[in-house]
Amino acid sequence: MKKLIGITGMPGSGKSAVFEIAPKFNIPVVSMGDVVRHETLKRGLELTPENVGNTAVELRKKYGKEAIAVFCLKYIEEKYKDEDIVIIEGIRSMYEVDYFRKHYPLTIVAIHSSPKTRFKRLKKRKREDDTSEWEAFVERDMRELGFTLGNVIALADYMIVNEEDYNTYLKNLENVLKKIISSWEKENSGGPGGI
Repeated sequence: MKKLIGITGMPGSGKSAVFEIAPKFNIPVVSMGDVVRHETLKRGLELTPENVGNTAVELRKKYGKEAIAVFCLKYIEEKYKDEDIVIIEGIRSMYEVDYFRKHYPLTIVAIHSSPKTRFKRLKKRKREDDTSEWEAFVERDMRELGFTLGNVIALADYMIVNEEDYNTYLKNLENVLKKIISSWEKENSGGPGGI
């Protein structure tokens, strides 16, 4: 049976680093943010923080609070139907967690960084939907927390603090993924383990 690893955290916490680590394990990564950005572009809108945020809100209004997970799982089942493990980057709500868990086993890894650190990173990253204004940053955080992101982080199976240097963080992330995968292997071989 397919198993899912969900990566969660506030904007700028370092979730996308999983794209660097996953190839070491030959595990595909699907970004939930990409799903929203794709839907924003499909509507003919520019990728601004406001447009992307509004698209996420509208999708949830129209298709229910687990809307992004529905789109995401459909994509996973089409593109990665033969994969045993898929990593989902950017889970933002308990509704999404519940939706994924209805279909497959899911382990959540939360990445935590302070607001000051995250704001600095977003200013440096300069993705179209990032902001360099503190007020807009706080507004985005509040919108994300409104999706119950705080609950997902609080109830995660693993927590990684990303305040140190980047290489230390990558090593920590790799070690957590190793732990999850080896516990599943033990589970499948009938040995002790499990999460």
